[in-house]
Amino acid sequence: MGKLRADARRSEAALVAAAREAVAEVGLEVSTNEIVKRAGVGPGTFYRRFPSRQALLETILLEVIGELEDKARAALENPDPGRGFAELLRAFTSSQVENKGLSDALAAQGGSPEADEARERLRDLIRRATERAQRAGAVRPDLSWTDVPFLAAAAAGMTENCLDLRAGAAQRDRVLAVLLAGTADTGGPELPGEVSRDSTDR
Repeated sequence: MGKLRADARRSEAALVAAAREAVAEVGLEVSTNEIVKRAGVGPGTFYRRFPSRQALLETILLEVIGELEDKARAALENPDPGRGFAELLRAFTSSQVENKGLSDALAAQGGSPEADEARERLRDLIRRATERAQRAGAVRPDLSWTDVPFLAAAAAGMTENCLDLRAGAAQRDRVLAVLLAGTADTGGPELPGEVSRDSTDR
């Protein structure tokens, strides 16, 4: 009985590890067959451990979003509000670059109550870090916290090639540096248009 439980735990751990890897590389559309192939188990083992593909993917994504929340909290606790804001933008960008599934999940609407709550916590951390940096005079006052996810998504979505130019290893860091410079409170022209609306507002 003990050996059976140990085997079941190993199978579950292999499935979770394989799903994390597949979601990071492929995104939320990864198939059950791809997950079990990477885990080295059969479909029957998968369904004995998890009720559905969606249940496993949500478990993985909640873990990944939780890791991003931890980075956001660390940025918020930085004694220098401006540096903390920059850390947050970099962490938000790199997390989406490294994990396509996270990028898909952040763009998705709806989902389980747990996923909605995780996204709400992340939104709150972004808002607090942005407003804290603004109060310190490190970030321009007309920047909305709702602009921040789009700045990160823009840097994360940068292609490797453009106009036959190949991006070097530091290109994303250069793009982020330009974006961060644009968020600084330098007394320049105000940002145009209306801020992005939080879709959770009623």
